[in-house]
Amino acid sequence: MNDKIHQILDDPTRLDALSRFIVREGAPLRDFDVVTQMAAERFAAPIAAIGLIEREHKWFHTHIGIDVAEVPSASAFGRFTIAGGEAFVVEDLAGDPRFADNPLVTGAPHVRFYAGAPIVVYGQRIGTLSVMDVAARPRPSEAEIAALVRLAGLAGSLFELNDAARRGRFSERALGHAEVRQAMAMRAAKIASWSWDLASDIVDCDEPLRTMFGLPSGLPVSGRDLIAAVTPEHVAALREALRESLVSNQDFSGEFRIAANGRWVLGLGRVFERDAAGRATAVLGVYVDITATKESEEKTRLLLRELNHRVKNTLAMLQSLAGQTLRRSRNDKEFTIAFSGRLQALAAAHTLLSDREWESIDLFTLLKTQVSPYALDFDAQVSVSCTEMALDPDEALGLGLVLHELATNAAKFGALSRTLGRVEVACAEDGATARVIEWVESGGPPVKPPKSGGFGSILIARSLDKIVGSSVEVSYPPGGLRVRIRIPKSRRRT
Repeated sequence: MNDKIHQILDDPTRLDALSRFIVREGAPLRDFDVVTQMAAERFAAPIAAIGLIEREHKWFHTHIGIDVAEVPSASAFGRFTIAGGEAFVVEDLAGDPRFADNPLVTGAPHVRFYAGAPIVVYGQRIGTLSVMDVAARPRPSEAEIAALVRLAGLAGSLFELNDAARRGRFSERALGHAEVRQAMAMRAAKIASWSWDLASDIVDCDEPLRTMFGLPSGLPVSGRDLIAAVTPEHVAALREALRESLVSNQDFSGEFRIAANGRWVLGLGRVFERDAAGRATAVLGVYVDITATKESEEKTRLLLRELNHRVKNTLAMLQSLAGQTLRRSRNDKEFTIAFSGRLQALAAAHTLLSDREWESIDLFTLLKTQVSPYALDFDAQVSVSCTEMALDPDEALGLGLVLHELATNAAKFGALSRTLGRVEVACAEDGATARVIEWVESGGPPVKPPKSGGFGSILIARSLDKIVGSSVEVSYPPGGLRVRIRIPKSRRRT
């Protein structure tokens, strides 16, 4: 018998049901107390309990007349009840060899009479409803035993209902968490959801959709409201896409712009309900804010257009540089050195502009890039006193060449050819119409005006004006070369 009891008590399915569906923590529901009280009153018994039997312990879910929270499973009378699967009665525990030495019989509370019925939850016998007395009793009537069985069945139903309610609460929390996660993900992705009842024209939507369409917060939304929010040039295409989706099984898709805020929106929708005649009655879908994508596309188009313009200008400049350098070079070696240096100056300016997506670069960055290779110690020899001056691509390319020519000339014949030579670069505003950059050399060899301009001096004096509409003044005082560059603040691209 003991082997059978152990086999039943240790059954994995029973233990799994017990662990999954019975929560030991917390006070039991009042309904279980009522069932226990009803059993005690029906039998006029001083002790009654609902006990749940695990592998090692039986613990009392509710109890009356006994001050014990749990007992070892080996001492539990209910293990015989569970093993038998039906009501189990012992009229005198002290006179029954199976229980005579049981601690609950030999010690407090000195139980002598026991009657119990199994509690079944989801098909598994997980515990018992029992009544006990400290005095032996005759066997209860069949009606009394049947009443005990019914009360045990009621306790089992309560356990199942309690578990269902608990799982329902858990499901609600899980659903709530899922909805919050979905809302956060959709908000991060700039997605708004909607469903459209065609009969009433009511659109059930979230708040991000109202924001996306520039509609008042919290107010009802209709299909007419959404269409009216679209810029006029996109309305016809939007209506046609919707009509095609309603009369066919094709999904709705369309890009359009919102008049109130200029946002670009991608609409995706599908008919999910039709009447008996096949007419669409409800549509659901999402709107995606694609403004950033559109702006990126437009920026890319502008950048490509700008790049195309720059490439043409650069090729023209290279052609001019090559021709002029070739005509003024005495041999191939001289041409290679001069032309390579000017190519490198252009490449350095292009690199700076490319890194900044052809927006603008500041004068100091361009200056240091072009002059550093020709200075013995840039920080010691070159001082720059300029407020931040932004140069557009035309200005950067033209000034890059000019600074290169100034640097190479200074390294060969001017201030940068000597350790104590200095170059001062200063910037200033020339009224409201122009910016002025001054290059002043000192500490180099005495300066003599050239008898005839080489290509470098010609480029310094003339090329910048051709490229950016600016002017250059070059003077040759004995103390050092001076160059004054004037750049208009407002000019047309040439």
